[in-house]
Amino acid sequence: MSRSASMVFNILVKKEDELFVAHCMELDILATGNSINEAADDLIDLIVAHLKYAFINDNLDHLYRPAPPEVWEEFYGCKEEPEERAIEVPVSATEESSTFMPPWIVAKMCKSEAECHVQGRS
Repeated sequence: MSRSASMVFNILVKKEDELFVAHCMELDILATGNSINEAADDLIDLIVAHLKYAFINDNLDHLYRPAPPEVWEEFYGCKEEPEERAIEVPVSATEESSTFMPPWIVAKMCKSEAECHVQGRS
């Protein structure tokens, strides 16, 4: 399957108190977890559910709702190259409707500077 029909979402991950918070920049939705991977995986599940709902209900006009400017500023302040994950949208998400669903989601995950210090990196 070609990835030319993919949708790209940027994710900022940072540690706040005892939890990791993953923030989807284009949709302004968040997920938390006890680890970076748990927060990111939960957020990706939320992104897929959000897309599925928008496509099935023909509600694409309201799909995107960007995060606030200060969160984008923090995202662009990341020092590391974003980690890229290609997620294939589950077939069950497209079987329920004859509506088109993008077959791939690309998540670009950036760990905030604050998280880097928590992990002992500079």
